[in-house]
Formats: sequence, structure tokens, C-alpha cells
Amino acid sequence: MTPPRARAPRPRLTPPLAADTELAAPSPARPRQKKAPPRSRALSAQALEQLGAPRLAELLMAQAKGDPALARTLRLALAGTDGSVRLAVEVEKRLRTIGRSRGFIEWDKVRPLAREPDSLRETIAGPLAATDPRAAVAQMRLLLSLADNVFERSDDGSGTLGEVFRGVGSDLGRLWSQVPNRDPVALAADVLTLWDADGYGETDRLLEAAGPALGPEGRAELRRLLQARLAALPRPRKTDAFEGWQGRGQVAFRLRDLAALEGDLDAFIAAAEAGSRAENFAGDIAQRLLARGRAAEALAWLDRAPERHESEEVRHTDLRLTALDALGRQDEAHALRWAAFQRWLTPQHLRPYLRALPGFDDVEAEERAMAHALEHPDRNLALAFLVAWPKLEAANRLVRAHPAEMDGRDYGRLRPAAEALAERYPTTATLLHRALAEDVLRRAASRQYGHAARDVRACASLVPLLAEEFGIENHEAFLARLKREHGRKAGFWTLLEGQN
Repeated sequence: MTPPRARAPRPRLTPPLAADTELAAPSPARPRQKKAPPRSRALSAQALEQLGAPRLAELLMAQAKGDPALARTLRLALAGTDGSVRLAVEVEKRLRTIGRSRGFIEWDKVRPLAREPDSLRETIAGPLAATDPRAAVAQMRLLLSLADNVFERSDDGSGTLGEVFRGVGSDLGRLWSQVPNRDPVALAADVLTLWDADGYGETDRLLEAAGPALGPEGRAELRRLLQARLAALPRPRKTDAFEGWQGRGQVAFRLRDLAALEGDLDAFIAAAEAGSRAENFAGDIAQRLLARGRAAEALAWLDRAPERHESEEVRHTDLRLTALDALGRQDEAHALRWAAFQRWLTPQHLRPYLRALPGFDDVEAEERAMAHALEHPDRNLALAFLVAWPKLEAANRLVRAHPAEMDGRDYGRLRPAAEALAERYPTTATLLHRALAEDVLRRAASRQYGHAARDVRACASLVPLLAEEFGIENHEAFLARLKREHGRKAGFWTLLEGQN
């Protein structure tokens, strides 16, 4: 028997070199390189710089061929690189072109029209003023003189043009202070001349801006000129309804502005007395007197104030309360706060009234205040007060007692009230949303159909919270009635059904 062959020993592998060992070892995980963030597509000066000057110039030229306003802006910018003389010439050329224009500008073209004088104003107040303040003053004054022409051939119902030209007047006042060796006395005469030529309020901000340029000497001269003019005018009769631009009232108005600029309260009051109907400024005078600690005089002026619209009456009442408190006449102030609350349902009068009551009298007084609100003839005002206080239970009672008296046009009060009442009083909230929607549809106010649809959808969202109540139609019946009464208002139904 052949003996088994002995197994040959395995050869030992020669250890690899150290370098080979490193190569053979598993590679450590390499950190992933972060991807570069995508370049922003948003337009910005920094982003556009990446295009380079030649490409930007090509784009601007292509756009300027169909955009006259851009072309004019570019011409002005180029003129600015040639020095102030060339820039002033280009600005004046364009201003005189505007002054020769006669076409009427409709209301929807006013905003585009306003951009050019505003751009010219910025050019004059910026690049031109930086190199030649005198030329800037001359061109800004020329721009201001165009106001009458522009207003007379424009429908500026939005007030856009008025704001632009008031900015022109303000910039002119500031530019005066940059002119070296200016004559403040001559400047006072200039201010008066510009006031006389103002037909649309473009110099309303001129005096305040020109204050530093006028200085004490110029302001004194302006006061002398105004007082001389006032002395030459006859005293107005009480039957005069309008005194004209050059009348005593207008001169007194300018004197008041000058006194306010100098912080001279007595001169302010004297100017008001010198004009007609000084009582019309009783609130402003009283406020200034109170700021100086002259509460008794403030009360005397408030006693002269005529009755005005509600917001002005509330303001006068607040001023009176401040004066009474300052004089320590607490009982009168306390009674006035209650009277003010009774009239306007104003929380700012009721709260301090309640705080001033002794012991637990405030609880009874608050209940009396809520009862008064529930009986107030202005139901919407009462609802807004009760929701804001807040007394939601009382607000609920008010709406349920007088649903037909809720004025649906007053969405500023009714919609917040409906939203505040929705959780605890969904039926009441539904009634308010319905009042809002039905008022829009009754008036066929197509621009508000979106709001009406929103209110009807709010009604639908409250359906799961509603209980059956006698006398209140369910949501299906409400929609059916709307369809019968307003079925031809397709714009509303399209919005409600979500097809637009």
C-alpha cells in the first residue's frame, strides 16, 4: 500500500513593501465635494455686471429704440459724463419741451407721465447739484414752474403728480443751502414769489426745506414781507366765503408756517388771529399750547372750536381731557370720558373712566356701558366695540336682535366681527357673512364679487357647526335664494364655483 504523499508546505508570501501596503489598504472615504450653488437668476446690479459692459450696452441700445423714456435717461447719463454744462443743457432742453406740451393726459397715463419729471428731479438734485449747485437751482426752479402746465392738462385723481411736484419744491429748498455766498434776503423774496405762483400746492414743503438756507436773516425778511402784505389787505367780512390766494387767510397761513418753523408759539397764535376764522385752527393751537404746559389757554381755544366731522371731534375731546387732567379738574374729565363713550363707543375713553371708579363700582359701570352699546343707534359701531372690548356674548345678542340693521357695506367692521364670533356663535357669524355677500350682490359691485364669494364660502364652512333654528334659512336655501335673485351675475358665480 502506497503511503499518502506528504502535503507540501505553502510558500510564505514575501511581505509587500510599505508603499505597496498603503496602496493595498482600503482607501479612506473621500469627503464629497459640495456642488457649487446655482447662480442666482434674480436681477441685480451685481448679477448684471457679469454680462460685461459691451453686452449691457447692446441690451440697453436695443431696449432704448422702443422706449423713449429709457432713451432720454441714457442721454442724460451720457451728458453727465461730459460735465455739468452739458448736463444742464440737456436737462433744460427736456424741461422746455415738457413746458410746450399741450396734450391732455388721461388718468391711466398719469403715472407713466409722472416718472419723467421725477427722474429729472433726481438728476438735478443728484449729479447736477454735485458739480454745479447754481445750475441745479436754476433747473429745479424751471421744473417747479412747469407744475401749472402739467396739472392743467392732466387728470391727477391719484395725487401722483402732486407728490412729485411737492418733492420738487422740497428739493429746491434744500439745493439753496448748497449755493455758496447766497443772499438770504434775496432768497426770502424768492420764496414769496414762488408761493404767489403756487396754484396746486407744489410749494407746501418749500419753507421747511429752505429753513437752513434762509437762516435767521432770511426768515426775518420773509416775516417782514408777509406782515407788510397783511397790513395792506382789508379785514375780511364774516360773510366772505373765499378770500383768494392773495387774501388775508393765505398770508396768515404762511406766517403760521414760518412761526412753526421757528418754534415761536405766540407768533403762530398771532398769525392765526390775523387771518380769518382763527377758530378753525383751535385744535392745532391747543395741541401746541398743551405741549408748552399752557393748559388753561388750550381749553379756551378748544371752547372756540366749531363742530367738525367725528374724527376731529374725538381729537378735540382728547385734547380737552389732557388739559383738564393737567389742571387737576378730575371730576370734569371723568364726566367727559363717559359722555365721549356714550357718543362714540370709544374704548380709549371707557377704560380710564372705569379705572377711576372706587371699589367695585367699575363692574356695575361696565355693565351699564355694555347695555348702552346694545342700544346705540349705530349697530355696526356697537358691534365693533363689543367685539373689541371683548364681549362676544353681547355682540351675539346685538346681531340676533337686529340682523336687518347690519350695514353690509361696512366690511371693515362686519368681517372681523364675523371671524371673531365664528367659533362660539357660528349662526351669528353666518348672518354677518350673508349680510356682506348680499350687499355686494344687491349693488352689483362687480369689483367686490371676490369678497362676496369669500363670504359665501365662509358660510359653507360654518354649516357643520350650525343647529336648525326657526326663522333662519339653511345654507342650501340661502344659495337657492341667491341663485333666484342674482342668477345673472355670472362673474360672481364663476368666482364662487372656482372657475376663475
